[in-house]
Amino acid sequence: MSRSSGSGDVSNALRGTVLGPTVQAGSVHGGVHFHHREADEVPVPRQPPAPPAHFVGRDAELLEIDRLLAEPRDGPALVVITGVGGIGKSALALRWAQREGGQFPDGQLYGRLGAFDPAGPAAPSEILGQVLRSLGVAPERVPAETAEQAAMFRSMTADRKLLLLLDNAVSAAQVRPLLPASSACVVLVTARWRLGGLVVDGARFLTVEPLTEPAATELLTRAVGADRTDGDPASTSSLVRMCAGLPIALTVTGARLVTRPRWPISRVVNELAKEHQRLYTLGGREDVSVQGAFELSYQELAPPVARCYRVLGLHPGVEFGSVVVAAALGVDDEEAAALLDALLQASMLSETAEDRYRLHDLVRLHARQHADADPDHTTLTRRIFEWYLAGTMAADRRLTPYRRRDRDSPLTLLDADAVVLADRDEALSWLEEERANLVAVIQYAAPESPLLAWQLADAMWPLFHYRRHHRDRMLVDRLGVECARRLEDPDREARMLRRWAFAHFDVARFDEAGELFGRCLSLCEKIGDRYGTASAYEGLGSVALALHRYPDAASFFERQLRLCRELGEHRRTGLALLNLALVGNELADYPRALSHLRDAAAVFAGLGDVDPYNAARIRIELGRALGHSNERQRARQELDGGLADMRGLGSPRGQAQALHRLGELALNQREFAEARVRLTEALRIYRQLGDVEAEQVSRLARLIPPAEADPDRMP
Repeated sequence: MSRSSGSGDVSNALRGTVLGPTVQAGSVHGGVHFHHREADEVPVPRQPPAPPAHFVGRDAELLEIDRLLAEPRDGPALVVITGVGGIGKSALALRWAQREGGQFPDGQLYGRLGAFDPAGPAAPSEILGQVLRSLGVAPERVPAETAEQAAMFRSMTADRKLLLLLDNAVSAAQVRPLLPASSACVVLVTARWRLGGLVVDGARFLTVEPLTEPAATELLTRAVGADRTDGDPASTSSLVRMCAGLPIALTVTGARLVTRPRWPISRVVNELAKEHQRLYTLGGREDVSVQGAFELSYQELAPPVARCYRVLGLHPGVEFGSVVVAAALGVDDEEAAALLDALLQASMLSETAEDRYRLHDLVRLHARQHADADPDHTTLTRRIFEWYLAGTMAADRRLTPYRRRDRDSPLTLLDADAVVLADRDEALSWLEEERANLVAVIQYAAPESPLLAWQLADAMWPLFHYRRHHRDRMLVDRLGVECARRLEDPDREARMLRRWAFAHFDVARFDEAGELFGRCLSLCEKIGDRYGTASAYEGLGSVALALHRYPDAASFFERQLRLCRELGEHRRTGLALLNLALVGNELADYPRALSHLRDAAAVFAGLGDVDPYNAARIRIELGRALGHSNERQRARQELDGGLADMRGLGSPRGQAQALHRLGELALNQREFAEARVRLTEALRIYRQLGDVEAEQVSRLARLIPPAEADPDRMP
């Protein structure tokens, strides 16, 4: 800048960087005084707001923040707190700041980064300007450029001990200029995204999970009063579960109850019971809306990621892998993994194990809302269902290749090799891992797609055969019967009735099992299904045997044997012989039992490795008969071999059967210590499975003389 005076031109220009007040004048008359605010006049900033009045259940997370901050570092301690919208990230950070504020004599700074503010996220320069002014920099001295602001901030914090809480960040780039210089400083960042780019800045990460049910109950009780929650504990528990541990949901429901003191808690429970209205009911005010919190995150997703999110809303089970998502979207596994990772970064998805994910319960409802509006939702749902069916059929073929199956593939959108399972172990592991999803698919599909649901129920047989899961089995088999009736298919109904009957048999509901086997027999005879008739005879014989009606059992098994021989069913013939041997063993007719068992073993030897489970059963029963025939060395060899076979097959029940008979053999030989160990382990497995044999083993264990028993281990 230059000015002219009457005495000629005088140069009065400012160049370079000038910090602080300046005066430009042509002439100065009198005294010139500069007034500076002294540093001790600047109050130490204490900016973070107080945490919510009702803060509960985060002791473990507070301790984890302490642990993360204590880890070695070169620069400031930086912890990024992430989680789904409404999970309580900000409340946790504010609580820590309130608790530990005294550790920071140079101040506590707070910046609202506004990831979802209507006007858009705050620029780093905006927050830096606020921070610098809070530290005593006069407004006119704050540089205009972000880089210069950041440099000034680092200079000012080089020897200070500050806490900086940055709330609701949108990106690593937004946070990085706000990091102080001193290693004595602590920075807490809250964000829905993972902000993985801050790893290079030494960030540590903490993901906030939903509140536990006790903590959620305490939060609700603090809001509405113990007189209301204690007065109706059942409704309180239901309400807490419906809010799924999400503090924002509990806050909204608590506010509704507080403002309506005459409402019983059960009224809100009834409103929330309708899943499709739950998010609407949890609307609350605009600034504390569950729906709004999720919607803001959804609107920020790129279109392919948003489509992936909608697919997850269609998934019937709680937990899932990336492969089913790839099948539903029609993309390869790598692309599916990338889409899921984007949802992880946005905290709209949780990772439960390697390549296993789940949505928060309320997030899932939000995803389902958008999924239902997707014009492709029917096709997407069908692809999910068919992927699970393809996998279950692949496992079924690996584990029980001898079973009768439909000739035509039920798959319409996916190929039969959509899921490839290398061997028996992988097949059984896959069924176990996906069990909850398979049951959920059957429940979802049964009303509208009964054929697919029936086929899936039928293909789940190997899982129940090897691993039991009685509760799931009862549900799946019942739904299978209902689907067959919906299809008006008597053959499928008879096959599933037989399955359902055996499910009842295995939990000692013998009367119901007998009634179902009888219905199966009548239906098979009506449609001329001799194979099914033989299987019904087997079931009726098994019920008679369990009820100690040995002549009836032998009669049914003889009919089974005759039909199987007429049909040329070699495997079924071997099973009928095994069943007759069971009768012989129960009647202590061991020569007869041994004769049937040797014939059965010969049949199975000719089949190869088609049915190793029942081949192992024959070994176990053979060991039992030999043990009672004074061939105890051979008996032990057969039983040890049967136990090893069952372990190799991954069958807990088969292992328990072998241990049961080994314990019985040891007891008969007065080897009480061995008997105690074997019977205790057999009993543990049977009880874990909920199998009927538990009582038999318990009675046998009580025969061990008291002096030989271990009171800490025996039942």
